[in-house]
Amino acid sequence: MGKLHIPLLLNITDKVISQKFLKDQTYDLILIIKGRGMSVSLLQKLKQVSPEIIGYNWESFKFHKAPLKWFKNVSKYYTFDYLDAEVHKLSVVELFSYLPERLKPDSCRYEISAILKNHSKRLQFIDKILSSISTEKKFFHIYESNIFTFIMNFIKNPLLYIKYKKYISFKPLPYNDYADVLLNSNFTIDFGHPTQTGITIRCFEALSSQTKIITNNPFISRNEYFDETNTIIFTYSSDPNMLKYRYDIIKNHLPIKHNRTIFAFINDLIS
Repeated sequence: MGKLHIPLLLNITDKVISQKFLKDQTYDLILIIKGRGMSVSLLQKLKQVSPEIIGYNWESFKFHKAPLKWFKNVSKYYTFDYLDAEVHKLSVVELFSYLPERLKPDSCRYEISAILKNHSKRLQFIDKILSSISTEKKFFHIYESNIFTFIMNFIKNPLLYIKYKKYISFKPLPYNDYADVLLNSNFTIDFGHPTQTGITIRCFEALSSQTKIITNNPFISRNEYFDETNTIIFTYSSDPNMLKYRYDIIKNHLPIKHNRTIFAFINDLIS
């Protein structure tokens, strides 16, 4: 409902926050994450109870447009999206890993894994990767949100849907299972949303798991911790032979562990 940005819903959000959190209250800091239900009028009320308001968007403005109406009116505003940062002269604050600290096993159960929500061209991307990297040691979980997305995605890709039907589920993978699969994978697939250029949480969780990444997001190379030893950038226009070549070079390499915690993320926002 929030995505629809219906004025009535914004009014409800304004009323509830005002009554429950703003009446007779003051705050040293207010941190707004995404701010899907935020309005200019509600922001003015927040300013009356706090001297500092910080906003953050881990979507792009193309995908989540609501903050465009108010992001210039807060004390600081950050984004995870590199193109939005350039266009609107914002600072980038990277996302984080929330995985528990665990040691990488000596031998991974899966050569390649993909835990993805089904949208845009993700099935095509997976299929293109598997056409170059053939292995029986794989784990795929492709989450379908509901029957409506199922119908739409099936109509778009009936052959691929039939090909990968055993990996498609209406139930999201439990987080503990996701963490275990990622840790026990040599490579994992990351597919960035076509309207976004920021680095996903999955990439930071792969980094903390010492799991190598195959991604369609070229902007990942802007972060110093993602390099040729742990990341393969592979887009629709890439040569599949290049993917196999890069895969063979690093498949037996264990990447350096780097763990960006949620506490580091919050500290970057409020410091």
